[in-house]
Amino acid sequence: MSRQKYKYRIDERTIITFTLDVRRRKSMSIAFVDGEIVVRVPYGVTNKQINDLLISNADWIRNNMLLQQNRIGLPKTYLNGERISLVGKTYVLRFLNSDTYFAPFLDDVSLNVAVCRDYPADFSRKQIDSFIEKLANDVITQRMKYCCDISGLSPSKVSLRSMTSRWGSCSANGNISINYKLIQFPVECIDYVCIHELCHLKHMDHSKDFWALVESLCPEWKSLRDRMKY
Repeated sequence: MSRQKYKYRIDERTIITFTLDVRRRKSMSIAFVDGEIVVRVPYGVTNKQINDLLISNADWIRNNMLLQQNRIGLPKTYLNGERISLVGKTYVLRFLNSDTYFAPFLDDVSLNVAVCRDYPADFSRKQIDSFIEKLANDVITQRMKYCCDISGLSPSKVSLRSMTSRWGSCSANGNISINYKLIQFPVECIDYVCIHELCHLKHMDHSKDFWALVESLCPEWKSLRDRMKY
């Protein structure tokens, strides 16, 4: 298994950066994961095959790059007034000038962040990231417990981390990792990813039996998965 970033010119005006995800699989595919292009290929694929895949999907890539620019998700600019999404709800980043520090907090419409004269310029960004990671830990931990209860499946360990090409993973020894960036999506999408990885505890593949188990626990999995592609 390997992941590396590459740049590629798909036409005279467009140069893309993508993550090449190479592992044991049967086919090639392209996806957007948290705004990044991920090219998934099996072992043994040649550079020409990858180039042909990118060229044949150039229109799709360009269209989805435009969609990404307007997509509301986690912070991109970290600027006052930026619209972001947390647990499927849209908020506005609101910077509040303050002589004293206070922790970021949510109200009905905003994520409120202190801007203090005595702190460095990137302090607000670090506070926003810390708030989002803590929220992700609280919400995803709660949803994983719920999914364990309804499925009767229990991982050896659950950890949250930043991933570039997947929303979750399950190792052969039963350890599950979840991408904390899932916190931008509604609870039902978070549940689907938790269920998907829990089902790998019984089926370490994407066989018919695996998908049958996923569907028995999450009948809307296809539409939920599609919502997370862009």
